[in-house]
This record gives sequence, C-alpha cells and structure tokens, in this order.
Amino acid sequence: FFQEVLRQNLSILNFLDSDFTLVNQRLAEFYGIEGVEGEEFRRVELKPEHQRGGVLTMGGLLTYLADGTRTLPVRRGAFILEEIFNDPPPPPPPNAGEIQPNVQGENLTVRERLERHRNDSTCASCHAKIDPLGLALENYDAIGAWRTVQNGEGFRANRAPPIDASGTLPGGREFTTPKEFKQALLAEKDRFTRAFTEKLLTYSLGRPVGFTDSATIEEVTRAARENEYGLRAMIEAIVVSEPFLTK
Repeated sequence: FFQEVLRQNLSILNFLDSDFTLVNQRLAEFYGIEGVEGEEFRRVELKPEHQRGGVLTMGGLLTYLADGTRTLPVRRGAFILEEIFNDPPPPPPPNAGEIQPNVQGENLTVRERLERHRNDSTCASCHAKIDPLGLALENYDAIGAWRTVQNGEGFRANRAPPIDASGTLPGGREFTTPKEFKQALLAEKDRFTRAFTEKLLTYSLGRPVGFTDSATIEEVTRAARENEYGLRAMIEAIVVSEPFLTK
C-alpha cells in the first residue's frame, strides 16, 4: 500500500482513508471483495459495503493490535495517538492494572469494562484520550473481520449487543461509525501531516527530530499542502533540506 502511494505520488491522506486497497485472493475473500484470483497483490477499488480504506482498517494491523481473542481498544487507541498524531501516551502508572476480560456471570462489553477501569482516578486522564480512538474500531474484531454485534468473549450470537463505535477526538470532533471516524481524522489533516513529516524526517536523518528541526518540518509540511499532500513532494523537500544534506 505504501509502495502504491509512493509510486503513484498519491496523497498521504490515503493512509487515513482511501477508495482503494491492495489485496490478493485470500485477503480479498476476507474483505468480501469479489473477482480477485491468485496470490499476487493488486490494486482494487473499494465499495462502501467493504468497510475498508486507509491503513487503520487493514486486517493485518487490526490483528496486530489485538490478542487473537480480544480487540484491545487501548492498544489500538495508543497506536493511533503515536503513529497518526505522533503524540504517544505516557506509560501507565505501576498500579494501573489491566483491562480484565469478562469473568463468569458477567456480560460486559469492552466499552463497559473500560468505563469501569476509568473510575480509577489514576487511569482516567490517559484513558479519556486513548479509549475513544480504539473504540472507534470496535466494528473490527480480533482478526480484523467486520462485525456489527459483539462476538467472542462469551457473547452468544442471539444475545450479542450491537457495536457502539461512537466517540470524540481529542480536538472535539464527534463520530458514530468507523467511516465518520476517518472523516474526523481527515478533518485534522494538518496535524496528521505534521506528525507524518516528523516521522519521515526522523527516518531520513536517522535520529530524533528536535526544536532545531522546526523550520525543516514547516518547509516539508508546506510542500505537502502545496502539492495536494503528495508523498513524493514531501520526500523531495526532505532531500534538499539542510539537515539531510549535512547529516
């Protein structure tokens, strides 16, 4: 997917949401996309009913951000904060504890268990920022398959509660579905572009970026905005920058 964005000089906003993805037959079947045969990955156009687009709804990433049986919204939310906004949450305090699965006699959704966890004042401040981002992806189960009701963790199909993926971004934008969530992320594209620039520059320079790199970060983000957020434009701006030429 990254290679396609780079080769075609597409907008980096495709990492947040896109009308295409790259699949082979096995992945296409998992996504419910028809007409793909063979092991070779190829670009396919997405329809709304596929419920995909961008990186955050890719099955591989969603599986990585789960444990095989549970979706782990905290892990997913922390990933979004760190990788999309370059704003990693602080490590939990030593006494924070874990988000426990349902025990016998309980039938709580993960949202309800997180609400219980946030009752602890030592956990509330960070989880208020993390949880809505992770819960926004609750329509994707522990292996990234689309679902509209809870599955796993002891929920019976005929009694499974519907998924509630609603929430609010740290900036105040509200959403109720994964599609609206991605639209909310796109509304903060300048924040994402700056975060993407910082990470791309870190990779390019082989070191963390700091205050002295502020001018370069501004130059690269400006180049992105002026070139429809094209990935090549960002790379070219980095390559001709003083920190890169003198590293």
